[in-house]
Amino acid sequence: MKSAGLIAGIAAATVLVTTAACSSDNSSGSATSTALSNSALRSSVAATASSMVSTALDAAQQKVQDVINGALAATPITFDSGSSDLTAIDHATLKLIAAALNGNDTRIEIHTYAEGTDPTAANALAAARGNNIAAELIDGGVDRARITVRSTANPNDPAVQVDQAHVTVVGG
Repeated sequence: MKSAGLIAGIAAATVLVTTAACSSDNSSGSATSTALSNSALRSSVAATASSMVSTALDAAQQKVQDVINGALAATPITFDSGSSDLTAIDHATLKLIAAALNGNDTRIEIHTYAEGTDPTAANALAAARGNNIAAELIDGGVDRARITVRSTANPNDPAVQVDQAHVTVVGG
């Protein structure tokens, strides 16, 4: 993956710059000054490398989220009222999402909802929906430890579509 190569390149550059900063000047009058300069340089290089790695990881996570958003925009994962069954189209969408998640360590949250007069039954339905999505992603090669299911019964937010699932990147 490109981000792994970028991170390896950044790490190699950090080692080279740090090593170059450690070369000694044999004159005793500049030893203290050189030590302070080298220390400051190493700190600066380390901070820059850390920032670059963080930026590269953020960009990689955003690319994964973009793929997920594109797949869900084209074919949202929806459920029939009262059902947790995935359709053939849902299976295809989840294969695309699994492919985007394979080859990296991105973690996701699956958000599912359900409503009903019995809150316990609605919560069980919402959980079953999320677990079915998670199972499909696991079948597609995604490690279960990278998936969190968040299910909500009878959500208060009127903008929530209770029969539609959402997948969000939460870290790497």
